[in-house]
Amino acid sequence: MDSIILALSLQRSYFSSDGTRYLGERANILKIRLLDFFNSLPNDALVYFSREVHQTNDSFYQSIKSHAIVGSPDVEIVEAFKRYPKFMINTTRYNAFYMTPLDSELRKHTPKTVILVGVETHTNILFTAEELRNRGYEVIVHEALVTAEDDYMHATGVTIMSNALSVHVD
Repeated sequence: MDSIILALSLQRSYFSSDGTRYLGERANILKIRLLDFFNSLPNDALVYFSREVHQTNDSFYQSIKSHAIVGSPDVEIVEAFKRYPKFMINTTRYNAFYMTPLDSELRKHTPKTVILVGVETHTNILFTAEELRNRGYEVIVHEALVTAEDDYMHATGVTIMSNALSVHVD
């Protein structure tokens, strides 16, 4: 397998107007772009999704507004995306590897490259890209297929990935 697509946090908390971390127009634009991207993939493409699911007592998120609480609608994948993942990973941290089966799943398929798309360029995308690079994977991030809560945070994530982690950002 040459590459795997890993889509991060394509869930209601970011994409739904009643979501705890709704990204507004950014989410609407990203949704359209991602649907075009997913629909352009061959049928046998390996697409993995990672979604955040937080416990109510998770002290890691004390300083920020917690979201995607277990059992809430925020954890659900956006309906339009539900048909694409071949494998779903629940994570409690920004890094999709943290206490998840992602490493063993990637080892099963031995991709050379992992393509990252999704939400929060400066956290979920950045920290997962860093861990992928630590494990020897080539990482591609299509800038038009990731977003963050604001332009500054998005640009910061992109800059760190391309300049410090040797992630291919196009």
